[in-house]
Amino acid sequence: MALRRQLAELAYPAAALALAIAGWQAATASGAVPSYLLPAPGRVAVAMVEGAQNPLVWRHLVSTLQATIFGYLAGSAVALILAGLIAEFRPVERFLIAPLTAIQAIPKVAIAPLVFLWAGFGLEGKTLLVALICFFPVFVNGLVGFRAADPNLIDLLRAAGASRLARFFEVKVPTAAPTIFAGLEVAVSFALIGCVVMEFIGATRGMGFLIQDASNAFDLPTVFAAILTLGLIGVVGNALVRLAHRRIVFWNRATATTASGSVA
Repeated sequence: MALRRQLAELAYPAAALALAIAGWQAATASGAVPSYLLPAPGRVAVAMVEGAQNPLVWRHLVSTLQATIFGYLAGSAVALILAGLIAEFRPVERFLIAPLTAIQAIPKVAIAPLVFLWAGFGLEGKTLLVALICFFPVFVNGLVGFRAADPNLIDLLRAAGASRLARFFEVKVPTAAPTIFAGLEVAVSFALIGCVVMEFIGATRGMGFLIQDASNAFDLPTVFAAILTLGLIGVVGNALVRLAHRRIVFWNRATATTASGSVA
């Protein structure tokens, strides 16, 4: 029964993908869309196969994945630490909340040239910008979750002699876990976007650089193949976070969905 339900859940996105590819093929085959604007799905598939056999493409892909993963982990970790400190200590909130809000209000693309000057055009610069982009969704969701803890439970543990650290991990962390994972899920997409944007601006390696280079050469099949690869990476990353949500926050599986509306 469980296998049948999982297959039924996969059938809908598979059908939507098949319809999209069929419409794409029909548009290109009928001549409604010129091939120099939209290559046929077959040409894109050939470009993807050729790219999978090209070591240079793999180096670009690995560079993007490294910066995305490292920046995502670093930004999320710092966000959760600061969210916990602000939720626990009022002086920390008064000291940090205004600067953090101001930093978030600055478009990250605007500070990308500074990031390149400070950290260089390689892995370090991309990782730093990805961390900055991932920080705020996780921070907001973590802070909201920590503050949603039941004060009666906290008072009960305090009366029982539990330390502040014990109260935090036994009450606030479990309460905040669902919203934290919602923020982590949103940050996955932001991480990939930030990395590719950074590669567009000035990197010398990565999928963004590959897309820009292929675009300048009017190699649209390679452009679309790279874009589809990035989309697949985003889907896999999102699925991994959802899986971790269901496994770790086992008491909240029914609401293992994104909270993109809450952080927009």
